[in-house]
Amino acid sequence: MIRATILALTATSIMASVPALGQDPAGPAAIPTAEPREETVTATEQGTGNAYWDFMMAELDKIGRLDPYGVTGQLPPGYLSVKWDWGTITASHRYNDQRELGPVMPPIEFTQGEKKIISIDMGLEGHGGGHTFQVSYGLTGMLDWYIEVPFTYMNVKFNPTVQPVDEEGNKIDPTYAKILGVTDPKDYSGCDFNYATLPMLGRPPVATEYHANWLLGDINTGFSWNVYRTPRYSIGLTPRVFLPTGHIPEPERNLLYGTGPELETGIGGWAVGFTQGSDLRLFKHSWWLDAILSSEFTTAYAFTQDRRYPTNFPKPNALASNLDPEAFPDLSGLEGTFEYTPGWSLDWTAQVGLSLAVVSLGAGYGVSYQQEPELRGDPNFISMAKGLELLGAQSLEMVQLGASITLLPFVPAQVSFQWKKVVDGYNAIVFDDFYQITVKGYIPMFLLWE
Repeated sequence: MIRATILALTATSIMASVPALGQDPAGPAAIPTAEPREETVTATEQGTGNAYWDFMMAELDKIGRLDPYGVTGQLPPGYLSVKWDWGTITASHRYNDQRELGPVMPPIEFTQGEKKIISIDMGLEGHGGGHTFQVSYGLTGMLDWYIEVPFTYMNVKFNPTVQPVDEEGNKIDPTYAKILGVTDPKDYSGCDFNYATLPMLGRPPVATEYHANWLLGDINTGFSWNVYRTPRYSIGLTPRVFLPTGHIPEPERNLLYGTGPELETGIGGWAVGFTQGSDLRLFKHSWWLDAILSSEFTTAYAFTQDRRYPTNFPKPNALASNLDPEAFPDLSGLEGTFEYTPGWSLDWTAQVGLSLAVVSLGAGYGVSYQQEPELRGDPNFISMAKGLELLGAQSLEMVQLGASITLLPFVPAQVSFQWKKVVDGYNAIVFDDFYQITVKGYIPMFLLWE
């Protein structure tokens, strides 16, 4: 569950604002253009007397002849692209390991046989998004270099509520109420559970809110290569490396370990990724109509890292820990580090796009998979972390719709809007209000030395 939360609230794209590990952050870098009209070529050759307009027409004519279409198209040589993404998402539900929808965080329940002792919904909810800045440079017309810097903002909170466990309206079994020092079983609250019961069970009280702005994510950089291209079919390859620049909370405040509401905005270590993209041009008519079917497959691997244990676990009460000794082992003596390996992630996206002059429309479908992170260290700590159901293999399926408008030839820029919706998942968060706005501009840097 935590990986879905991290990947989605992390900057601008889980397929939203900040790209999740494994997704292609570069995207189509090529300047959107069309085959120039005959009258444009003539006007370019003759000149109009307006230097800016003549320059733009000449450039559009040159770029149109390069025909850098689809997700595999690259920037013209010497061109610089600057892109800004802004995205927003809201955590609403979660798919469990049976692909059933439920609350973002599953309820915590203590039972003895079929008898409920405590049933509490932590009421985890959150919203956030981010800003992603990307700079790309066209090296040869078939090869680009890019670097991407993501930032995240988030608001996460717990609102714990206790559910009745019997027909009398008791919110904690009366027998265990005496053991845990609860005087009135009907008046037992989420606040009591967080600040009184958890310490008796050997767990620190959890802060109920976390707010943050402009948290740095994992910077990534790489090369995008249009290795093969014809007027009908094109293939691109994008290798990249992720730098360990993302915000990793202190272990005493990390939601991953159930010690706080603070989320990670990165993977905490080095990672490498690789994308293979393909474009099939379905139909093209003159300069103003173009239909393209695109596919992208991405794989990434995040290497092993050392992480510190949380050291704020109190000594559990001997009687209270009998409530669930397997879920609440004594972790008060933790110190040092453990090994954490995020491992492999896979993503596949297919989309069809239709360009009508300066307006483009698109629809797509995507699948994302993340393996269960591997932990090596204290077995009691690992058992506790996995028992929270915040770790595990997960997958998401999404549909998306988008539209963009090209401001050429008046301004060398493009504005895009995208909406996404989760339609299925496994051990993963469902997000609503999943929107993204992108503004991309182009600068002919070669003018600086011509």
